[in-house]
Amino acid sequence: MDKFIFSCAVSMLTMFFVGCDSVQPSKPLVIGGEEPLRIDPDSTQSEDINALEIVIRDFAAGYPDFDNFQSEAYESQTVSNNFDTWTFPGYADNEDWLSRREIPSGYATYGCGNATTPEYGTLLPNVWYGEFGLCAGLDQSMTMRGLVSDLCTDAIEGWDPDSKKECDKLCSFHIWSKQVYVTQGMVKPNLAFPKDEDGKPNLREPLIEKARDACDNKYFEQWFSDNDFNKRSAGTIALDSLDETSSGIKRDWNNGGFYPLDSVSERMEWVRVNEKFENQFGPQSLNIYCPPYQYPYAATQTDNKGESTASLCSSWQLEGGPRVPDAALNAAMKTNKSIGLRHLRNSGFTMMAYAPFKYKKDANKVFEFASLGDLWVFVDGVLALDLGGSHLVANGNLDLQKLAAAGFGCHAGEPLEAFCDGRVDENGAWKDGTWHHIHIFYADRSSDGSTLYLKF
Repeated sequence: MDKFIFSCAVSMLTMFFVGCDSVQPSKPLVIGGEEPLRIDPDSTQSEDINALEIVIRDFAAGYPDFDNFQSEAYESQTVSNNFDTWTFPGYADNEDWLSRREIPSGYATYGCGNATTPEYGTLLPNVWYGEFGLCAGLDQSMTMRGLVSDLCTDAIEGWDPDSKKECDKLCSFHIWSKQVYVTQGMVKPNLAFPKDEDGKPNLREPLIEKARDACDNKYFEQWFSDNDFNKRSAGTIALDSLDETSSGIKRDWNNGGFYPLDSVSERMEWVRVNEKFENQFGPQSLNIYCPPYQYPYAATQTDNKGESTASLCSSWQLEGGPRVPDAALNAAMKTNKSIGLRHLRNSGFTMMAYAPFKYKKDANKVFEFASLGDLWVFVDGVLALDLGGSHLVANGNLDLQKLAAAGFGCHAGEPLEAFCDGRVDENGAWKDGTWHHIHIFYADRSSDGSTLYLKF
C-alpha cells in the first residue's frame, strides 16, 4: 500500500429506517458439520430497529483522500490552466494531490462524477439538490438546503433550475439547484466476514473492499480499518422516532448536520467532543464551503440564518485552511464567536453501522436513505445501494418486498449464503419472519457539510 505524509496535520444520506427497536447482540454463529449457519438475534431482540451498533473512525485534517475540491481543481486547469490561486497548504505544494489532478491521467483514475466531469459518474434521474427560502417554520431571513423533491415540489420531471422560482411544498422560493451525480463501482459487491477464534463469521466487523480506483479513494483500505491514520470509537446510536411507524435519523441538511463526534447546543454551537466517542481528533473544520483558492461566490456566501460566512472562511484560510489541524478552531475563536462556534465541527470521519432486522411479508416496508458523503448499504453482506463518491445530497431506498422476492443475499457464492438454509421458500424468496442483516458504510470527506438521513 502506498504511504503518504499529512500536510499539516440508483436510487439513494442523512440515514433513515422504517419501523425500529433496540439492537441486542446476536446469538453465536454455528458453522461446519451438518448444522446450518445460525445468525439469529437472541430472544430479547426487537423485530424492528431503533438503534445501530456503530464504529466511527476519525481522521486528522490533511488526510489525502478528504477535502479535495475535485470539480474546482478540474476547472482551474481547463479554464485558467494553472493552480496559482491554490495557495494554502496541502494542495499545489503536494505532489500526491497534483498527480491526481493531472488531465487526463489523474482524473481518469481519481475523478469524481459531478456536473463538471459527468463522464466519471452516474446521474441520478430526477434528483436535484439546492437552496430555498421562505420555508415553513423559519423566519424570512433564513434559508434551507435539501432535495427539490423534499423542500420545493413534486413536479421534478423537466425541472428547469433557471426558470423555476416558486415552490409549493415546505419552502416557497427556489434560489439555486443542481443535478446530483454519484460515483458507483468503488467497492466490491460482497462484504468479507472475518472469522473469530472459534471460526465463526464476525457480523460486527465486516470488511468492505475497494473494487477500483475512483473519486480520490487511493487509500480506501484505511477508511474502515484500524490503522495509524485514524482514531476508532465504538458504541451505539439511538434512532429518533420519526412518526408512529418509523424510526431513523432526522433530516438535517443545513448548519447542524450529522456530526456524531460533536456535542452541539440547541443554537447549533459546538460545545465539546461527544463523551461517547472521545477517541477523536476534535473539531478540525467549519461546516461552510471554504476552498483554498479565490472563491468567486464569497460575497454572497451565507449560512442558513443569512449571515455572511466569507470573513470566517477568510480567517480559516489565513490560519492555513482545511488541511491544517488547528486552523478551524483558531478561526472560530478569533472571528465572530457565535458564527464561529455555530460552524465548528469535527468532520473527516467514516462510520460503519450494523443492525439485524426481521422481514415481515406484505408489510410493504421501505428503508429510505439520503447522504452528502459516500454511502454504501449492504443487506446480508451484498451491496444493495451504491451512493459512492463526493457528491451533493443523493437519496435512494430499499424495497424489502423486492429484496425478499429476489432472495437477496441467498445466491451461490454470496457471503452469508449458508445463513439462508431454511430461510427461503421453494422459489428462493425470503420466508416471512426470517432475520436479515444490514450494514451501512458512510464517509464524510468534505468539510462543508455532513448529511446522513435514515428511515426504517
